[in-house]
Amino acid sequence: MRRFVLLLAVLCCLGAVSAWAADTGMLYAIDNDNNSLYAIDPNTYTATFIGSTGVNAGSFGDLAYNPNTSTAYWTPGRGNDSLYTINLQTGAATLVGSHGIDDMFALGYNTATSTLYGESSNGNFYSLSTSNGAATLIGSNSVYPGGLTYRPDTNQMILLGAGSATFNQINVTNGQATLLGGSGFVNDNGVTWNATQGKFFVDDYSGNLYTGDPNTWALTQVASLPGAFDGIIYVGNGVPEPGTLMLLGTGIVGLAARLRRK
Repeated sequence: MRRFVLLLAVLCCLGAVSAWAADTGMLYAIDNDNNSLYAIDPNTYTATFIGSTGVNAGSFGDLAYNPNTSTAYWTPGRGNDSLYTINLQTGAATLVGSHGIDDMFALGYNTATSTLYGESSNGNFYSLSTSNGAATLIGSNSVYPGGLTYRPDTNQMILLGAGSATFNQINVTNGQATLLGGSGFVNDNGVTWNATQGKFFVDDYSGNLYTGDPNTWALTQVASLPGAFDGIIYVGNGVPEPGTLMLLGTGIVGLAARLRRK
């Protein structure tokens, strides 16, 4: 009986480690067909409708997320020169203000500079005020923008091109782009960095969901989405501290050793 109890304890601990290893965050994406918000499970890739933004105008826009304030931002793109916040529970959009830039196709929040950045279809790179939406030109590059995201572990502002599936690092002081890699084709898109899984996620106007390899810069299609999507963010729920995992692992080893002696 004692051996059975110890074995059960070991199995329970292993199950806890497995559960903690799963990605408990969530992807959020915009369906451009009707400007509505979806949640996408980063493990199963299942898309779930959340709600309409309540905004009709705009195409080929992008989402951005500030994890410090848990705020999601949205620019609808062509036909709508405004910045909004998005309620991730309902999908409802709240107007921040007008940025006045045609075809603001890419949007990303940089936690290192505490700045919201955007890029328009002509390659102009801007900072955007999160108070009133006003855009300030920083510089320009030759990349036709798809999506923009920030990777904090490498302090890189990453722009994924639309058409050519190229990943580029953007210099936030002058807007210049440095090619990192990538090839092939991807439609108008959104891109986000998933720190838990250590990969990029990309949605596009063709209804494809991709993962992006940060070492090879290759995109791999993993699912089809129920619409023409453009704009995606990852909202993480946190992972156990390494010390916590180490203590749990030590406990498992100790239980296993005791079971063996018995």
